[in-house]
Amino acid sequence: QQRGGGKAACRPPAGGAPLFLPPSVVWSHPVKAKHAAAILLAACASSALATDESPLVRPAFQVIDDYTIVVEGVTYNSWTDLAKSGYFDTEETHCLARPSQIAGPARGSATDCNFNNTSIESQYDPSNGLIRIPVVVHVIQNSSGTGFISESRVQSQIDVLNEDFQAIAGTNGANGTNTQFEFFLATEDPDGNPTNGITYSTNNSWFNDSGSYWNTLAWDTDRYLNIYTNSASGALGYVPDLPQGGIAGSNADRVVVLYSSFGRNAPLTPFHLGRTTTHEVGHYLGLYHTFDNGCGTSSCYTTGDRICDTNRENSPTFGCPGSRTSCSMPAPLDNYMDYSDDICMEKFTPEQANRMRCTIEHYRPDLASESSGNEPCSPADLVAPFGTLDFSDVTAFLLAFSGGAPQADLALPIGEFDFSDIVAFLGLFSSGCP
Repeated sequence: QQRGGGKAACRPPAGGAPLFLPPSVVWSHPVKAKHAAAILLAACASSALATDESPLVRPAFQVIDDYTIVVEGVTYNSWTDLAKSGYFDTEETHCLARPSQIAGPARGSATDCNFNNTSIESQYDPSNGLIRIPVVVHVIQNSSGTGFISESRVQSQIDVLNEDFQAIAGTNGANGTNTQFEFFLATEDPDGNPTNGITYSTNNSWFNDSGSYWNTLAWDTDRYLNIYTNSASGALGYVPDLPQGGIAGSNADRVVVLYSSFGRNAPLTPFHLGRTTTHEVGHYLGLYHTFDNGCGTSSCYTTGDRICDTNRENSPTFGCPGSRTSCSMPAPLDNYMDYSDDICMEKFTPEQANRMRCTIEHYRPDLASESSGNEPCSPADLVAPFGTLDFSDVTAFLLAFSGGAPQADLALPIGEFDFSDIVAFLGLFSSGCP
């Protein structure tokens, strides 16, 4: 156990500086104290994430199956029991993303959204058009089948991404900002073959987040968002680095999510509503944690999380508190880039949307394209001519609704077709094309 203001250090990767756990990670809670060694190993693992090396496999964390999770010799009989133990209530076991702060080459003039600065510009405003991002999900399981995720659960995660990034009415993300990003499972693989956008692999090493699996499995990372589900090195998820660090376009460019927190109604309560993936995709699109770099100063575009419309925060929010104060102001505990429980997360801010769209333009220019006349401009744009909403879309919705087709399932609860879906469609239709 660490005491006072001391810091625990782990051996750095070759050529790197020692990685220190900050004084804020002091395990006075008796449950957390017994995980101290595991958490220190997690911190060591995170120091490898900004490289092309696999995160260190942590012997303190082992998934046998969904009913046998072993941490520091203690066996938990469910993911919920592990969550209740407080294991995920640290920075080092929640999200392992640690921006390298070493700037990589920009593909354009990227000073508007580099590591050190955000400039809010009208050219990055969501009103400029819908950006559609093709996704491939690589589901990795072990030899006993642990880690398997059904196609329907994968699709549910894509649905949650769109609810959160588009602030769709009637969903948990409705109070946020419509960033005008749309995610969809790829329909064509890198060789031009039809696909459902999901791959399945059985490999014990890969399931343990080892073995440089991305060099085998990655689809062209310039053109696809590659998401991998496995044990995520004992964290809820991570990205190896922000795209500003130069990782974009390499095989290692990826989002990794703990399989038990992936998708809607995932096994790991309270991280069961798909918000881990929303959080990690926020990193993938250039966002810091709301608490990264501490309170910062009044120069909020160059300090803290480089965003001015997120309240300053010097440490993460855990759980789902009714309120919390940090840096002498209310903490942004409802923001997707904090560490709150899934049910409490509900928004990106307008300036976070601006930075993400800047990141796409300058660091991921080949990943996505703005909606054109050949693509739907909205979930209400159901039939050609695309790019405009008219009576044919209303007719198509009514037919889809009466037939129980997924295009008409626009509001919670997913899988049920009721009046809330009609209200959601009318709201989208009334908003028109962006």
